[in-house]
Amino acid sequence: MFSRSNSRRETETAPKGAMGVPSILSTDFTVTGNVTSSGEVHLDGTVEGDIDARVLTVGDSALVRGNISAETVRVSGSVTGTIRAKEVILTRTARITGDIHHDILSMEAGARLEGMCRRLASLLETKDSEEAAGRLLLTQQETAA
Repeated sequence: MFSRSNSRRETETAPKGAMGVPSILSTDFTVTGNVTSSGEVHLDGTVEGDIDARVLTVGDSALVRGNISAETVRVSGSVTGTIRAKEVILTRTARITGDIHHDILSMEAGARLEGMCRRLASLLETKDSEEAAGRLLLTQQETAA
């Protein structure tokens, strides 16, 4: 009736990079320094530094003074700095002072942006053309010498 099974149970763990519970930084939370996460971060407090996460949500009451790098960024609060992400979503309460580098950008009516928006693909093309121009200039200087 009450017998012990001889089979071993294996504990399942989430694969690396799988979505887990997001890290939540509440309204009373202030960070001075950089924040790094391989998962999802939901920020309602203040960060004075750079943020690097896979998914970042900047809540209505949040304030970021620094650069953001992520796959997906959803902003409802205030950001002063550069945002670099595949997908950037600005809600109607978003306040951005800085540039946005993106593949996909969506912006609700009412969101404020003071800065430039550039597609990541166009940045790569510009970098490639600048490198090619630099190589051409070096070649021309070598042949002139």
